[in-house]
Amino acid sequence: MKHAVVFGGTGAVGAAVLRALASRGASATFTYCRSEVRAAELSRELGFRAVRLDLTDAAALREFVGRMGADEPVPAAAIHCAGSLDATPGLELSDEAWDRAYASNARAAFLVARDVGAVMARGGGGEIVLVGGPDRAQSLPIPVAFAASQGMIAATAMAFAKELGPRRVRVNMVALGLLDAGLSTRLDEGLRKEYLAFSALRRLGTPDEAAAAIAWLALHNTYVSGKVIPVNGGI
Repeated sequence: MKHAVVFGGTGAVGAAVLRALASRGASATFTYCRSEVRAAELSRELGFRAVRLDLTDAAALREFVGRMGADEPVPAAAIHCAGSLDATPGLELSDEAWDRAYASNARAAFLVARDVGAVMARGGGGEIVLVGGPDRAQSLPIPVAFAASQGMIAATAMAFAKELGPRRVRVNMVALGLLDAGLSTRLDEGLRKEYLAFSALRRLGTPDEAAAAIAWLALHNTYVSGKVIPVNGGI
């Protein structure tokens, strides 16, 4: 049985990923920051252990990862699903708001890749899946703080894939389009309608559709690395 650690397991996508892992026979530990009740519900439902962890706290993340192989199982897969969305227009965005977006999106993904990647490299390999927003292949109406901070994740995956590949650690990003749940619901309705005009399928995706792609990379991938996998309805 493969064991995964899911960073940010209480959001719409994170919870769907946990259920996808369970349905495929994997075990998991997942983290949460504030949603204690939701974490307890998922833990009871799936039998997975929940750990409170602020992913913007590098020292706390390092301590958690340091327990892998002792109090925590060494994971075959690490999935970063956490993130935040600030819809403030770019011209009105404060320095502090940008720092928060960077810390919760780009830096947290980097810390997961760096710290868990080091554990996997010592242990013979594994899968790191970083989940982010739409890639830069299209010009889309997305808030600046979200677009810029999430946009760093693709480069992080590419660079770590090259560095960790010789040690059998594969690193990829899943770039999600707008979904009918989670962070996407915080966008202005006008932006959501504009997005649909770019979609080949003319609809929003679901967390389960996102989770299916993420779970495949986490559990079945053997040769894809350093890539951005778009799950976006054809934008």
